[in-house]
Amino acid sequence: MAKLDFTKAKADIAQIVDIVKTVPENLQQVCFEMLFEAAFSDPQQVSEPKAKPPEGEKAAEPTESVGNKKLPGNIKAILRRGEVTEDDLGKLFMLEHDPLLPVYKLPKGNTAKAQMAKVMMVLLENGLLNNNISAPYAELREALKDEGLHDGNFNKALKRNADLFRGAITKDGIDENGTVELSGPGLERLAETIKELAQ
Repeated sequence: MAKLDFTKAKADIAQIVDIVKTVPENLQQVCFEMLFEAAFSDPQQVSEPKAKPPEGEKAAEPTESVGNKKLPGNIKAILRRGEVTEDDLGKLFMLEHDPLLPVYKLPKGNTAKAQMAKVMMVLLENGLLNNNISAPYAELREALKDEGLHDGNFNKALKRNADLFRGAITKDGIDENGTVELSGPGLERLAETIKELAQ
């Protein structure tokens, strides 16, 4: 391993920190880790797995991609089932940017609708980042606070739409320490939300 140039490393880390400050707070840790790894890992180790996918993936269907990024399996399923296009996703997130950057605009005028759209976008973003369309309830609440959309009716709106969710959200209550996932109808609503916000 080559000797580390601490002066250059310090400058690189300062630049990474500046970039991280430009992304939403709930993504800052992931953003820092990704940029840090890209800046300080051995390029051969990083590129080899991407160049040669695991044996099981070779038999799978061709991977859809936006720019040069491959879409996770759960997201591809939503694209196909919900008649959502890659272009629609590209209007909501800068997918070719690393880290992923949201560029969507939430609907104005109806707070409950904007709240549900934001919840769907947080779940979609997690799906794009790690192929898991879920989020801790606390992450959803913080994302709504960051947008200025969190109010006393947020939990009521979630409970009214409990059929869209599994896990922490039910008609009877919300487990504030639990994880929120989308049900079948929730995945359909996510596809509708993607199409609406992409217009």
